[in-house]
Amino acid sequence: MTAAPNQDERRNAILQAAFLQLGQVGYAKATMKDIAARAGVAQGLIGYHFGTKEALLVEVVREWMLNRGMREAMSRVDLHGSPAEVMQQALRHVVTFRKDNPTWFTLLISLWLESVSNEKLARELEKLYKEMRAGILLVLNQMELPLEQEDKETLAMLIQAVFDGLTLQSPPLLASEPIAYEQVSRGVDWMLDGVRTTNYSKGDDKV
Repeated sequence: MTAAPNQDERRNAILQAAFLQLGQVGYAKATMKDIAARAGVAQGLIGYHFGTKEALLVEVVREWMLNRGMREAMSRVDLHGSPAEVMQQALRHVVTFRKDNPTWFTLLISLWLESVSNEKLARELEKLYKEMRAGILLVLNQMELPLEQEDKETLAMLIQAVFDGLTLQSPPLLASEPIAYEQVSRGVDWMLDGVRTTNYSKGDDKV
């Protein structure tokens, strides 16, 4: 006789089902009933683990943005390599992740749209982005860049915008082919080269 799945397995099944359902039909059309059916659990179990559909959306984005995105990328990056190698490894993971998870587009857009009129979701989204930027900063701090910490944080925001741009430009219904890793790598190299070759200081009047 097969043992019943434990609570962690049920929770993970709900997260996986919610990721697919929210990503395929969007937040507004996804129902707790459909997510529960897809996960193979009772609907009440979703409330037990996550409370509301709003909270479930946040946890799903957190799982895929941070745990399966940023943190998994960091675990695969060899921080003992050269700065260029570190950045290339991180970029390759992000590009591959977004290609392998096309429903990520709808899911992230859902969170953005819902957060416009929902202050609680907006605060949660801000927390997620701060955590993601912290991961990017870990990589940037390994690189020999002529920047103060505040400026590194600005560069982290720009790199983060590149990642979001990949999502926006690669929805399965609009893009025949996702942006290639080589394109993204070349673009980020241009950004870093600009930082290395520009003598920037806060007193400069240059734009």
